[in-house]
Amino acid sequence: MFIIIGMLYAVRGVFLCVFLMVAIEAAGQDQLRIASDLHALGRESDLHKIPVVLFFSSAECEYCELVRDEFFNHLSTDPAFMDRLLLLEIRIDGNQPLLNFNRQPTTHAGFAEQCVVELVPTIQFTDGVGELLVEDIVGLGTLAFYGAYLEQGIEQSLSALRLRD
Repeated sequence: MFIIIGMLYAVRGVFLCVFLMVAIEAAGQDQLRIASDLHALGRESDLHKIPVVLFFSSAECEYCELVRDEFFNHLSTDPAFMDRLLLLEIRIDGNQPLLNFNRQPTTHAGFAEQCVVELVPTIQFTDGVGELLVEDIVGLGTLAFYGAYLEQGIEQSLSALRLRD
């Protein structure tokens, strides 16, 4: 009898662990990736002919948090966009290590300085070697139109890449 009760608790514990692992993984998938290797991302961009979309932010920027939460966390896992862009976040005030498009080591802050990003949020649309495809989106502007600006930037970037072939 005690063995059966012990087995029931063990099975219940296993189900609880599996449920928690799935819940944690699902929650983590709805997050924008932080950049670490732009060179590898650039190769993927070249291979699939899709733009690299860089979201420049800072830790203390409320507008960045709003853009991240309202647009990029969802966009980064939306099947309609997953095969149309490569999306990463760069923290302009961050000291996280980063390989740039030329495979040179830098930091997030150093890369943002190289890209002359001074205001956040800033969105850059680049090709696989880091060349700009369309004009940056700088600041938040009007939240109601921000999604349209993003979609327009993505479409124009895809068109610019297609014209190169």
